[in-house]
Amino acid sequence: MNNNFSDNLKKIRKDNNLSQEQLAEELGVSRQAISKWESGTSYPEMDKIIQMCNKFNLNIDDLLNKDITEIKGEEKVKNNINKYVDDFLNFITDTINLFSNMSFKSKIKCLFEQCVIGFILIILLTLGFGFYQIILANTLEAILPYTIFRILISILNSIYLFFAVIFSLIVLTHIFKTRYLDYYLKIKNNISEEDCGPTQKEDNNKILFKKNENKIIIRDPKNSEYRFINDLFKFIIGIIKIFALFFNLFLCFILVMLFVGVIFTFSIVKTGIFFLGIVISLLALATLNIIVILFLFNFIFNRQSNKKRMIWSFIIALVILGSGIGLSLLGSLKFEIVKDYDSDLYSTKIEHLPMKDDLFFRAYNLDILYIESDNEDIMLEYTIRNNCSLSISSFNDYDTLLTSYCRNELETFKIIIDKINDYEIIDFTDNISDIKIYTTKQNIEKIKINENKYYAQ
Repeated sequence: MNNNFSDNLKKIRKDNNLSQEQLAEELGVSRQAISKWESGTSYPEMDKIIQMCNKFNLNIDDLLNKDITEIKGEEKVKNNINKYVDDFLNFITDTINLFSNMSFKSKIKCLFEQCVIGFILIILLTLGFGFYQIILANTLEAILPYTIFRILISILNSIYLFFAVIFSLIVLTHIFKTRYLDYYLKIKNNISEEDCGPTQKEDNNKILFKKNENKIIIRDPKNSEYRFINDLFKFIIGIIKIFALFFNLFLCFILVMLFVGVIFTFSIVKTGIFFLGIVISLLALATLNIIVILFLFNFIFNRQSNKKRMIWSFIIALVILGSGIGLSLLGSLKFEIVKDYDSDLYSTKIEHLPMKDDLFFRAYNLDILYIESDNEDIMLEYTIRNNCSLSISSFNDYDTLLTSYCRNELETFKIIIDKINDYEIIDFTDNISDIKIYTTKQNIEKIKINENKYYAQ
């Protein structure tokens, strides 16, 4: 016999809230005998072992050789699974019995209500998906490479769809249960008509619901006959809390960026009202951000929120935000948009670009001028700003995108700040212009044919 028995005996006695004296009395032995069994210095006779197995519903091998904690855990998991299955099957059975005992009018009413609730859930979840796309998807698109972004957003969309469907099913099931099935179960258990609302006709055994008493019954979750519904709901709430935690971390990052923005706005202090409006707007956004962070923090960790204080703080922050936006718009009326600034434009060219059978060129919001020449290869001529250069991106063997890439971002930022303090906004849309391509007539025709094929797809 090994030490498993002594450990198991201690575990069994404590789980059953028994002292050594009480257990000794029930087994007809002394307290010292129990103490020696638990310390492993002596062991009981076989009749006492059999007596303990019968009392605590165990077999001899489990008591003497196995870890009773693992056995109890396995039995608990098995019992929970069986409980969930039984709850689900009972729910289906009671639902079928309910519909078989309802009048035709009550059936139509029940189905109509479920359809309306389902339609409302679809609208709310669609709005939630749009909000999630605006906040999360656009942010990820801005900071992640395109390929990684598409993979990640597909996974997140699938997760959102899965939990949206599960959440909708739980809501519909819970409302159906509290509004109809609980009534049926009360009638089934012969609860009086005054307590439950619906009445039962003895002649045809149909359930009819009174028009003025179709109210939701608030039940104690601990007394729910279908525990799997409540556990599923708790599971969904747990998942929501996990997403809320990650969203809170994202909001903390946004909060840091907002205060960084407040510090940077002091570089445009010369703009007066515009500067003041921007600072007030950023501080108001930071306040709103903090309120949301605190609310989600309290939700995640089940802490009480001072709702009245949060609501008033939220309203005041919105008023301040509106005032800041108004001041910044008022100050922006003094600004002028300029296309030329101290960084001069210059013209340059790229020669001897090879001609390919499927080649064509694209440039965002810019027209490309094709000029016939004797060059069998392609010569590209363009005008660009001093601190920028031409970027030629090939997405495949034939599609060539022409864009501008500006070097020395710090210098560009300084230029922007100086111009804002002079009430001028720089238009950066013309970093590159006057794009001309020189090649033979046959090459130009081939390039245009390839371009038409691309946009026709």
